[in-house]
Formats: sequence, C-alpha cells, structure tokens
Amino acid sequence: MAAIYEGVLAVWPVSTAGEPLGPPRRITTESAHAPSWAGDSRHILYQSIDKLRIIDVETGEVRTVPLDLKYTPAIPKGRIIVHAGKLVDMKSPTVRSNVDIVIEGNRITSVVPHAAGNHAGQVVDASSLTVMPGLVEFHSHLQKDFGEAAGRAWLAFGITTIRSPGNTPYEAVEDREANEAGVRPGPRVYGTGYLMEWQRVYYKMGIAISSVAQFEMELQRAKVLQHDLIKSYVRLPDLQQKRMVEFAHSIGVPVATHEIYPAAFVGVDNTEHTGATSRRGYSPKIATLQRSYEDVVQLFGRSGRIFCPMISPAGTRRLLDLEPDLANDPRFKLYPLWIQEQLVSRQMNAFAAPVDPAAGSGKMVMDIMRAGGLVVAGTDTPNAINLHGEIAAYTLAGMTNYEALKAATVNPARALALDAGTIEAGKLADLVMVDGDPLANIANAHKVRRVIANGRLYDVDQLVKADAGPERTSSGVVR
Repeated sequence: MAAIYEGVLAVWPVSTAGEPLGPPRRITTESAHAPSWAGDSRHILYQSIDKLRIIDVETGEVRTVPLDLKYTPAIPKGRIIVHAGKLVDMKSPTVRSNVDIVIEGNRITSVVPHAAGNHAGQVVDASSLTVMPGLVEFHSHLQKDFGEAAGRAWLAFGITTIRSPGNTPYEAVEDREANEAGVRPGPRVYGTGYLMEWQRVYYKMGIAISSVAQFEMELQRAKVLQHDLIKSYVRLPDLQQKRMVEFAHSIGVPVATHEIYPAAFVGVDNTEHTGATSRRGYSPKIATLQRSYEDVVQLFGRSGRIFCPMISPAGTRRLLDLEPDLANDPRFKLYPLWIQEQLVSRQMNAFAAPVDPAAGSGKMVMDIMRAGGLVVAGTDTPNAINLHGEIAAYTLAGMTNYEALKAATVNPARALALDAGTIEAGKLADLVMVDGDPLANIANAHKVRRVIANGRLYDVDQLVKADAGPERTSSGVVR
C-alpha cells in the first residue's frame, strides 16, 4: 500500500484484507501528494509541489514527468462607457448623478459628467440604476461541491473579488488561474491552500502536520504555488505560528488566524470571526453571553489589525423578513438544492442571534471599528447572499450604510492591496449596477442588474441561465 505519511511518500506491506503487516517505509524525502500505482505494481506516480514524479519503489530511482502547463491572463480589450443615473463611488458618502464611467480594457480611465461625446465604444445604459464598486467577500471558502455555478452566484450578487482562507492547495490554484484566464465566470480569487493544523484536522481543507520538517515543506509549497495568504489554524503551536509569520512576511503574504493574542504580538495580520474555534480551548475574543472586553478591543485598535467578524445570520434573516419574495429570487437557483430548500422553508438563519449595538457581537464590531481596527466583511458560507446579510448586520449594530459598504469595498481592497474598492480613474473596472440607492437603504445593494468584473460585463439574467459570456461588443448600447 502507498500513502502520504508525514508529508512524504511511504509504502506498507499489507495483507489481502488491507491490514498493515509492518511499519511504513518512507521512499521519498520531498513533499508528496496524490500517489497512484502503475500497472506493474512497482512504480508510483505522485505530485511534488509543482512537479510530477515517478518513483521505482524497488530501486528508489525517481524521474520527473515533463509537464508544461501555462495559461494566459485574459485582459479584455476595447472600450466600455457606463452611463450611471446615480454613482456611489465610495470615495465619500455623496451620491453623484448623471455620470459617465469610461473603461479601457480592465481599468477605469475617467469618471466624468454625462455627455454624448463620451459615448465612443460600447455603451451600457445604467441611467435608471445606481452604480457602485464591486463588492469584496473577505472570507468565503471556495468549494468544488458547489459547482461552477458558485462563481456565477457571486457575480450575480455583485461580488467581484473573494478571499478564500482555506482550500486544498491545487484546487485553490486552479480556481485562481481559471478566473484569471477568463475560462470560468466568477470573481477574482485571493486564496490559500490547507488550513495549517497540527497532528489532526477538523475540516477537509486542513492538513495534519506532525513534525517541524513537514511544517517547513508545507511553507515551501505555499511559496511555490504562490498562495495569497497562509492560515494558522486551531491546533498549530504558537512557536510554529511565529515561524509561519516570519516566513510569510519574507515572501510578502499575510497570515490569518482565529485568535487575537499572542497572534497580534507575533505579527499575525488578520483575525477571523467574532468567536470560532481556538487552540486555547476557550475563545480569547468573547466571553459568555457574547461579551467582548476592552483588552480585546484595544489589541485590535492599537495594532490596526484586520477583523472579519462574520455575523451575517441576523442580517440575512432581516433581509428575508423585510422582503419575503427574496427567497424566490432566481439567483438562488445557482445554489445547491439544500440551500434553496432552507431558504424557501425559512430554516436558514432561523435561530440567528440578534445583533445588538449595546451588547454581544454587534457592540464588539462597533467598538473595534471605533478603536481603529479595520473591519472587513466576510461570511464563510453560504456565499454571496450572506455578504449582503453581513453588511445588513453591521447596520443593525450601528454602522451607517456608508460604513457598512466600506467594509465590503474600500476596507477589504486596502487589506488585500487590491487596486479597487472605489470608482475612480486608474482603478480596476469592478462595478455593480443596482436598483435603488444603497446609501439610502442597504438592502438595495443586493438588487443587482449588471456587473462588471475586471472589465468583463455580465447581465444577471444571463448568469442565472448559465449564458454567462461577457456582453462585450465593439460598439452599440446595452440596455
């Protein structure tokens, strides 16, 4: 039998029933992944970081399988002019009227008062709509079991960038490259591989690291695969977490965790969740009754660290209470059946704790924001609709609509060093066209009619029907 043992390839003698007849014998010293036997029962094909290898288990001879996999980032060409009836540019809480947004390729080149002379190229008539920046979902795990429709669901709800803080490493890279190559409609992907665990795991995207040597191999894999962040998970010892921060920062990527201390002391960049699991056996962020104390608030505030609360259930429930027909929105057809059924039956978020600005998670979020922490919006799962629930929850906690939208545009763009989050010349062309003014009513942010993601124009009806090719033509008006 062959398997990955402590990060390397090993073989065991087994009985006909598959029972081990002896200890494992390591046959590689390099990182190994996804082994498969050849038909001769002598050779094993395996993946080693970014290479394919074949090893002869009798002689130990290893050879590399030639593999030349390349892709080309798909940057749109041509010119799009969006005629916005109203513009929420997120540079300020002021709504502008009758504006032309000019896009060349995947960049905004100008934002100017509407004039017929601007309309050379493809014109998108959004004169009856409000245009706002594309939303950023800062914590959302990409999952292959949601299918390719998950990417279309994100776009259909106005989300043009996601950060996935835990995935299997090669699926994470494939998701990012498929988006960059333009072969699968979906948001821009900032991702990582395994949740870095120790000895055992809880989630399928975790890895049970059992030694310092294996830990170093995993760090090297993150570097070679060019992950955008590394996540220190619940059981990783503090000493290894410190080493992770040193390594990640040396290659220019941040580290995320669930904890606040000693994470803040050693330089961990992001804290995920108001609560969630911890290596301490208790939450270092909230006490019983969801109360957070001033020491936690000041650790966030004085370090200016990034905080992704994830308190969406109450906000999503609020949206559904105010708009019962939202449960029948055709965009939910892009979700797995079990989510659709929960929405229709109103089971989803049925037991969500209320968000109280005077107590609990609501007060925690507001206190951290006022102290100087950078609040960014994320959801875990279900994706897309719950981001709108998240920002609605922030308004229930006491944020203005503008502050809540900043948490899903300006703030995560800053946290990711992403050239987006506002609508102005030079920024990436990530725009959402919605019915109504989201600064007047935060629920209007989910009423998406069209979206431009990295310069590609999509119609929501087309996304729902899987006819999701970009609506780009050389000239003419798209209404």
